[in-house]
Amino acid sequence: MRLFVAFEIGPPLRDAMAALRGSLGGVRWTEPETYHLTLRFIGEVRERARQEEIHHALAAIRAPSCLLVPEGPGLFAHGEGRDTLWIGIARTDALMHLQRKIDTALTRAGIAIADRRKFIPHVTIGTLPRQFPGTVPSAAQSPTHSTALSAWMARWGATPLPPLEAAQFTLYRSVRGAGQPVYVPLADYDFGQ
Repeated sequence: MRLFVAFEIGPPLRDAMAALRGSLGGVRWTEPETYHLTLRFIGEVRERARQEEIHHALAAIRAPSCLLVPEGPGLFAHGEGRDTLWIGIARTDALMHLQRKIDTALTRAGIAIADRRKFIPHVTIGTLPRQFPGTVPSAAQSPTHSTALSAWMARWGATPLPPLEAAQFTLYRSVRGAGQPVYVPLADYDFGQ
């Protein structure tokens, strides 16, 4: 099963982000029930013993609670397919400390951390077609559409969203289907402090 560790995004932040749905044309909006901030993508883990090792490693983590402070929107441009539209979360000391503790606990449990890209805390709110005007400059694109994306980013970058006190983090299973993935919570972990 495909596993990852994340914070669930609940109200009031979830409701504020959900209010953005439909505010920009051409976006395939993420369902608010699936909003989350990934702390570590683990990947495919088939062996039951490995899954239990992951659970025990996460359960042993002690860290201060985290206040998730939203920042402006951003866009991850992918090489092909669809780009990811997201709301950034501030890299607070508590959040970065927890993320490092998760990596350390998983490494000590013998779980290889394949993805060593810089941790960019964010919550995905939608995807755009790769050819969406404004994501890749092109002479064939309408300047009006490019301006619409820029204006949307500027507007929502200047609009404050409510912070969220994270009381726990969760181990999830990602189930891919015909539509958007389904995220099944397997275990919740309190901070223990």
